[in-house]
Amino acid sequence: MQYDFKQPRKVSGVQVYWFDDTGVGGCRVPKAWRALYKDGEQWKEVANAGGCGVDKDKFNQTKFDPVQTTSLRLEVQLQDEFSGGILEWLVDGEK
Repeated sequence: MQYDFKQPRKVSGVQVYWFDDTGVGGCRVPKAWRALYKDGEQWKEVANAGGCGVDKDKFNQTKFDPVQTTSLRLEVQLQDEFSGGILEWLVDGEK
């Protein structure tokens, strides 16, 4: 999943609400995930990310050292034999 901003933006955290339909479908919260930002032409992991949670039925908030970027990406490791999804993804920082 990726956000592309029209102009460079200072970003200091994200909130992710994972989709999970346990009992009726094939989507589960992921095993793990991390946030990356675009620095020039390279993707770099954000520094000092705190708690990249995978809890169901709530926003999982992660704060990190602020970065100035034009793009932000979530890299997700899915659970074996299941798909995954995001209900909502919020970006914290300045516009």
